[in-house]
Amino acid sequence: MAQYLGVKQRVPDAILFFRLGDFYEMFFEDAEVGARVLDIQLTSRSKDGVPLCGVPYHSAEPYIAKLLKAGHKVAICEQGPPDGKSGKLMPRQIVRVITPGTVGEEMVLTAAEKSYLVAIARVEAGFAPAANTGYALAANTAYALAALDVSTGEFLATQIRNSAALCEEIARIAPREMIVAENDGALAATLKDIDCALTSLDVAAFSAERSSSAFAARFGDAAADLDPSIACAAGLALLYVEDTFGRDLAHIAIPRLYQTAEYMLVDETTRRHLELVASSDGARKGSLLSILDETMTAIGARTLANWIVYPLLSLEQINGRHDAVEELFDADLGGATADALKRIGDLERLAGRIGSMRASPRDCRRLGEALDAVAMLKNAIAAFKRGQLRALGERIAPMPALVAQIESTLSDEPPINPRDGNVIRPGLSAEVDELRGLATDARGAVAKLEASERERSGIPSLKVRYNNVFGYYIEITKSHLERAPADYERKQTLAGAERFTTPALKEFERKILSAESGLKELELQLFTKLLRDLQAHSAAILETARAVGEFDAIMSLAKVARRRGYVRPAINTSLRIRVRDGRHPVLEAGMRTGEFVPNDLEADPETRQLLLITGPNMAGKSTYLRQVALIAIMAQCGSFVPAAEATIGLIDRVLTRIGARDELRRGESTFMVEMSETARLLDGLTERSLLLLDEVGRGTSTFDGLAIAWAVAEYLHDQTRAKVLFATHFHELTDLARERPRVKNLSMAVREWAGEVLFLRRVIEQPASRSYGIEVARLAGLPQSIIARAREILVNLESSELDEAGMPRLARNRRAEKPAPQMGLFTPRESRVIDELRALEVETLTPIEALNALARIVARLNDQP
Repeated sequence: MAQYLGVKQRVPDAILFFRLGDFYEMFFEDAEVGARVLDIQLTSRSKDGVPLCGVPYHSAEPYIAKLLKAGHKVAICEQGPPDGKSGKLMPRQIVRVITPGTVGEEMVLTAAEKSYLVAIARVEAGFAPAANTGYALAANTAYALAALDVSTGEFLATQIRNSAALCEEIARIAPREMIVAENDGALAATLKDIDCALTSLDVAAFSAERSSSAFAARFGDAAADLDPSIACAAGLALLYVEDTFGRDLAHIAIPRLYQTAEYMLVDETTRRHLELVASSDGARKGSLLSILDETMTAIGARTLANWIVYPLLSLEQINGRHDAVEELFDADLGGATADALKRIGDLERLAGRIGSMRASPRDCRRLGEALDAVAMLKNAIAAFKRGQLRALGERIAPMPALVAQIESTLSDEPPINPRDGNVIRPGLSAEVDELRGLATDARGAVAKLEASERERSGIPSLKVRYNNVFGYYIEITKSHLERAPADYERKQTLAGAERFTTPALKEFERKILSAESGLKELELQLFTKLLRDLQAHSAAILETARAVGEFDAIMSLAKVARRRGYVRPAINTSLRIRVRDGRHPVLEAGMRTGEFVPNDLEADPETRQLLLITGPNMAGKSTYLRQVALIAIMAQCGSFVPAAEATIGLIDRVLTRIGARDELRRGESTFMVEMSETARLLDGLTERSLLLLDEVGRGTSTFDGLAIAWAVAEYLHDQTRAKVLFATHFHELTDLARERPRVKNLSMAVREWAGEVLFLRRVIEQPASRSYGIEVARLAGLPQSIIARAREILVNLESSELDEAGMPRLARNRRAEKPAPQMGLFTPRESRVIDELRALEVETLTPIEALNALARIVARLNDQP
């Protein structure tokens, strides 16, 4: 326990896996947390009642993965060989601290998702960017951000102007862990609501000066041209990874700088509403990604997901992807191309393990097979002529020399652990062959020795065996002990037998064990040399892997477009959006062919800026809004789109307010969330923005909601040039089309037939006549008595017929009883004025007569004679 507590002090914020024999044990609070998260039995030491639980060391990775997913760190404490100083205790030390953002193990990672660690550093006020960087720092920049995926070596960096933009970019990156300096409480408070593990680092060990120095030491002259803020954030990530993961990081190159302004803004709320990469329940199924992803490699799946989250703003890049998809559209994407991609597998993470010296012999063997398949893929890509495909082919390097080296070094079926032996191919090393021969012959020698000792002792059941604790021994059952030769030395007593050794057996053991240990050590040395040679090429392997991933993503888009009937959109620099027969890609995929009803869209800032869409629930308003947004995002991430025709002027941001939810943990109601999101969406809109609003104001009273919706719609028309689709139940808003020239009324077509309501799913150019809410409630299965009562109340509400308590009267009560007289709306004097107005013949009045009549009416209303 003293040893355990001493080790635990070095990692107070991690769950300590303390190696005891064949188990990793957890004690005290770690055991309580571990038992709860891992759903394993919590027990205690019988002597002192210390809580404990444990997991088998040889299958610990699934348990580690579960703890990491729950946001915990795990420290691995291994036992080493006896050092002669610890007495009976085995010496132990921490060999690895695994955090959510520094995971390299394949079993712990999710194949189709990146695994980023994000480091954030505050930019000092008045900071000026370094010259000749080609990267301009905005005047109000507040933060530098570095994102590192240690499993693949991908390293990104950017600068963010304010805390709101910082939180949005972190949400888009979706890291596994964030790290900040311990003394930056304000930054930690800004990040606290992000659903991600947050680690505050000790200021002394992870200071800005030390971080920048570590970055400069690693990247040398290349680091000198980077802004100091970027160097600080990136250095912070490097220091943390070195401290937890290890210092062998040959696969990590200098960060790639990017600006958020290079990509379409699709904020966190919009990604969630549109279900771009995950559905509402967090699953991949039902998302846009699940429809577009028919990739054959994990690299391709990760690349495609990244493209969906980061749609492009460069017309050249968008058209480059469209050109590539178009060329693959009619190509044969099976056969050798598909086989090559399957064999390549996750080359990127394989290269990451090579670069960090964590690859197993089996990984290296798999690398050789993958690089061999890369040559096949390069030949297949050579048949394509378009610019982007040709460029991808040039980036792919098969490296036949490495394939040959792996083939000549490793055995056909190497083990996972290089210390298990049988790693090196026969014929590579004469010394390995010699030692292997001695170790192999040991089995025959043991058999000969056993036969000799049986003959000498006359004991037919005598056995010569070996185990890791006692080495080689001779075992004799107790019924034959009196026949044991005099030179037998007792080694161990069992319940039914005795174990012995002899001087000859001791000498035999020495020779055999020295050969086996020498063989394993030599094989490990040769494997380590191979790994170092492969590590030197890790950057080139990673570049090849990323090109393979891009080709796989483009191929997936082409396959989906061909199978689902998507078309190439025309992307230009205009401000107009025109879609003919657009469809919702996700909903359509779950329907029979031709079942989904397509719809058109035409919007531009000059004549059709704000499209008011009315109609009942279930008619398809939200579907229409979502499909417009998805088509725009698909087009700018390089995909073909579900439509008969689409022309899209570049869109700088797609923002949505669809659906309602409570943020109870922040103390915000549904309506507060709705208003907060609406306020946020109104900021920064341009004529290239696409805004989709659904039911603004529905979370409060009817009149309040109508007033808010009306004011928001007016603001969007009068104060912005953004293209807006505004779905609403407030039919009063349709009057805006008469007052504002760029407002157009659309509605979802509905027909009534034989007492039923038919939703036609068609968008038409006219306002809706009714909301059909009660009919929707009936279709949803509300009891018939409720539906009947609702209809009665609706009739009375629409005729303003209320009882003395202000409640709607029942129609049957009006039929059964004489209705009570209602108070008139007007006074007797006002009634006479109304009668006089009705009697006027306006067509025949002269101007002076009209003025005189108006004077009489005003005087009468003011009690004048």
